[in-house]
Amino acid sequence: MTADYRAIFTENGSLYGNEYIVPDPLTTEFRLRFQTAEECTPRVLKVLEIMIPEEAPIYCEGYQMLSLTAGTFGHPRQTGRIDEVRDYRLYDSRDGILGANFFAFYADGLWHLVGATSCTETDIFFRKSSGVLEIYWELGDITVAAGSEYESEYICFLTGSSRDEILDEYARRINVRMPPLSGRRDTGWCSWYAYYAGITEARIRENLDIMAAEWPELRIMLIDDGYQPFMGDWLESSERFRSGVKLISEDILARGKCPALWISPFIASGGSRLFREHRDWFIQGDDGVPLAAGDITYGGWRDTPWYLLDTSVYEVREHLARVFRILRRDYGISCFKLDACYFGALPGARSSRPGVTWISRYRLGLTAIRRGAGEDACLIGCNAPLWPSLGLLNVMRLGDDAERRQERAVLNCEMLRYRYWMADMFWTMDPDAILTAPLEGTPPPETAVRVMTAQAYALGGMLMLGDPLGGTGFPGGERFFRMLFGQVRDRKRAVPVNRALTVFRNDAGAVTVFGGNSGEPLAAYRGMFRVFAGRAAAEEDAVPAGDAEILVPEGLLRNL
Repeated sequence: MTADYRAIFTENGSLYGNEYIVPDPLTTEFRLRFQTAEECTPRVLKVLEIMIPEEAPIYCEGYQMLSLTAGTFGHPRQTGRIDEVRDYRLYDSRDGILGANFFAFYADGLWHLVGATSCTETDIFFRKSSGVLEIYWELGDITVAAGSEYESEYICFLTGSSRDEILDEYARRINVRMPPLSGRRDTGWCSWYAYYAGITEARIRENLDIMAAEWPELRIMLIDDGYQPFMGDWLESSERFRSGVKLISEDILARGKCPALWISPFIASGGSRLFREHRDWFIQGDDGVPLAAGDITYGGWRDTPWYLLDTSVYEVREHLARVFRILRRDYGISCFKLDACYFGALPGARSSRPGVTWISRYRLGLTAIRRGAGEDACLIGCNAPLWPSLGLLNVMRLGDDAERRQERAVLNCEMLRYRYWMADMFWTMDPDAILTAPLEGTPPPETAVRVMTAQAYALGGMLMLGDPLGGTGFPGGERFFRMLFGQVRDRKRAVPVNRALTVFRNDAGAVTVFGGNSGEPLAAYRGMFRVFAGRAAAEEDAVPAGDAEILVPEGLLRNL
């Protein structure tokens, strides 16, 4: 599967490199290395160019969770909602950016992949220019002394006939460099999609009563935002949580459930006590004044302006460790949803400590959080930089926020189908919450609910409900959902059985079908039970575009 980087491609493609890519004598991989006679700060280096056919299908990850690119090399299609150049101002605002971390394409009957197998200090990104794929190495503010060299990340070049095999081989190589943590498959309830920032202590207790009495299948109760007075003041309570999170957490534990808490650990709002008392703990601009996130990237979604904690500072890391130690030891919380992680690893935000890059700063921060929360705590990454998070999180959100809209359900489903191969390899997958109930009187489209449910079933991982627990409504009936939640710990991700990534099959023989652009016929599965339709599949059946179906064989149906 592996070939020398000078000879991977056939006559329709060529590859030529330079002195920045150096073979590693002990492996079939390569190091990125820069040498200099005079002291310099390279910042960004173009390390490689690859000629790729315009019609070649491609797949390229974004730097962070909300972006990935598919389509063809001639017509790349942004699948994620976020344009990292336009919306986040990454890559020094270069045009033609396709993404970061790794790039794969299909040509001459083979899949080809070039990607980083480590990401501890720097990263690589990809740009299309005049029909050529350009690969860049981003070094940030690293200064290389005169007469010395800087050697950083590993990269590999893979080729093979199967997309799945090449991605699995790539994942295995990454895991050698950055070993994954044990994941955590679990079930629960999330407050955000039921109440958003309008959550109150009374609403938490109301849903706890229902959860304890009627939902033994749900284990985690996630208080998702709204409990704190300001972003950054995580140990203080807002007026809507007068009893405090500590007492509520104790009550959740007493009812046999596991309390979980949402935190955005790397940011604080301008009104927070943390920012007012420790302005020197934050990323500074050239003028020595703390930078607001909106000065250099997306500014945040509420309680703005956000400021960026500088986790290269020892006192900041001790602060984070202390916060999570208190939440774990004194509050009894062992599961944490870490949101806005991207802001802890923001390229262009300079650390105050020399030699600490944006990526190593982020990893220092996550390590401090782990030290406080405990080795057995479950850390869920959200809005995170993907490769910089490798080996440090148990669970990862790999799609956008759930919404009660058809367009968002379809978008999320496509993103998660592209990223299915990461599940159980790097992290347990968090497909976000399933939303089945009306919000403010408006119910979600039934097709959207089916798509959300099908993707969670096919791709495994965490399984959360996001409805007020007094008013859920499930396609295919409540029995199937209770079975789904009850068996979540035993499930593994399904694997695709077609190149379009519209049909997935799991170990038990169940098939999940997503309607492609022109729908997906079910003739090959006639006789299998259609969970959402509530009957056996017939010869003429099809799953329309934007819809989904779960089919189970007769033997599995009896077990269910």
